[in-house]
Amino acid sequence: MTRMIAFRVRQWHKWVSLIIGAQAMIWLASGLYMVVMNLDFIHGDHLVRNMSDTISSGYEPRITFSDVLAGHPDANEIVLTNWIGKPFYRIYSPAGAHLVNAETGNEQSPLGEADAISVARYHYARSGEVSAATLLENDAEAPSEIQSRKLPLWRIDFSDAGSTSFYVSPDDGSLITRRHTYWRVFDFAWMLHIMDYKERADVNNNLLRIAAGLGLSLSILGLWLLWFSFKRRQGDR
Repeated sequence: MTRMIAFRVRQWHKWVSLIIGAQAMIWLASGLYMVVMNLDFIHGDHLVRNMSDTISSGYEPRITFSDVLAGHPDANEIVLTNWIGKPFYRIYSPAGAHLVNAETGNEQSPLGEADAISVARYHYARSGEVSAATLLENDAEAPSEIQSRKLPLWRIDFSDAGSTSFYVSPDDGSLITRRHTYWRVFDFAWMLHIMDYKERADVNNNLLRIAAGLGLSLSILGLWLLWFSFKRRQGDR
């Protein structure tokens, strides 16, 4: 009877080992990539420049804060900023964001294709050329790599070795994020590592729980077989 139970346990152990072994290899391979790669590189810090440009200390805009507030009385935040080398106001209100020229008072937003490309080129630190510009307006056409960022967004693609893409807000003209090949591989590895194949964000999902439970079961079965092996050897003596 004991031998029959041991046989069954070995069968269970074999099949669970096959399943968990494959997943363990995926965990190790994806984890290795994520720990080997420098996070600053993955985040694309090497791809951007001019991110901390500020207005000169003595600058006085022709259009004052009072003028801006008069034109946007519902504004809850007004920021004087350097936008691609020029003084602009970023205005945030319940109705959305606006970009207003601090010298002329003209509203720049929503950005057209040419302005979005100008933003991307201003912040791009490499030598690649713009290969495409796409306005993403709904979830159906938006790639998963923008994650939960609010649409609409301009996607500006560059013809470089990393297939770099910059995402620009048409509302306030800011560079929202950047993506490149190594980030995409990292994101794929993260998906495999946490076993969230849809949102790639939930580290407490059911698949991961099941895999963890099977891993624990495998350890328990292995310990049981080890104990049975020792017991059988002692009986043979």
